Amino acid sequence: MNDALVATIQHTRNQTLKLVNDLSEAQMTRQPAPQTNHAAWVLGHLLGVDCGVLNFLGGQAPQLEPNWKEIYGGGSTPTAEATRYKSKPFYLERMAGVHAQILARIKALQAEDLNKPHPDPNRRARFPTLGHHLLFYCVWHETYHAGQLSAWRRVQGWPAV
Repeated sequence: MNDALVATIQHTRNQTLKLVNDLSEAQMTRQPAPQTNHAAWVLGHLLGVDCGVLNFLGGQAPQLEPNWKEIYGGGSTPTAEATRYKSKPFYLERMAGVHAQILARIKALQAEDLNKPHPDPNRRARFPTLGHHLLFYCVWHETYHAGQLSAWRRVQGWPAV
């Protein structure tokens, strides 16, 4: 199961990266409609989630700025104000480092680890096991936002990837 999970997580991330690979810095915060989740917001959001997943797995994620959730968290409002966001290399470099650590930790898990009850009793109804948690955040959640990026690109007349 670990190999399949790791391969799926890697494929998912590669698809996300393909959607931003050809973007210039100016395109990263472009909004075809107000409050649209643009590439800078999506990458910052995924980086924040990756850090949470790494910490959940017992790793040590890099410290993000105190206002990270305010800018990139669920329920935040993306803006076209480029100065509010980090550079594309910032996101890509940090995401790569955190993601590599997540994959290494998942590879080290045993099958029985994935079947252990979620350590947070308040989250067990939604994510009964560690495996459920990882599938949701590392696969479903990222593909959801990759779909947003794909539609965001098309609305602007940019080529599909």
